[in-house]
Amino acid sequence: MASTPTPQEDRFINQICSNTKTDFIEITEDKLENILIKFIRDFKNSNGWLAPLSIFLSMLVASITADFKDFLTIPKDVWCAIFYIVVVLSFAWFLVKVVVAISKREKVKIDYLIKKIKNN
Repeated sequence: MASTPTPQEDRFINQICSNTKTDFIEITEDKLENILIKFIRDFKNSNGWLAPLSIFLSMLVASITADFKDFLTIPKDVWCAIFYIVVVLSFAWFLVKVVVAISKREKVKIDYLIKKIKNN
């Protein structure tokens, strides 16, 4: 909606435009809190693949480049096996977290949060 400026403003302003129509959302505090708690949980789950990936890559590089030796009365072959087991387990953990992140990708968007708050 446009309005005409006053004569004093006329020197500096050609036109005033107003675009302030918006939706009004009315919600109780406890319902909003529940929606935000779920959103934050899903948001954290969507980034949960970073730690397993870091562990996997670190252990993979260590397993490939390390020269294992007997230590703490544990033979070098056992140390090597432990590292390979951790590599496999961290990769499996990484895959699980990637699947979770992919399944939650729609729930961590702002549009989804607004729809939940609006109860759509």
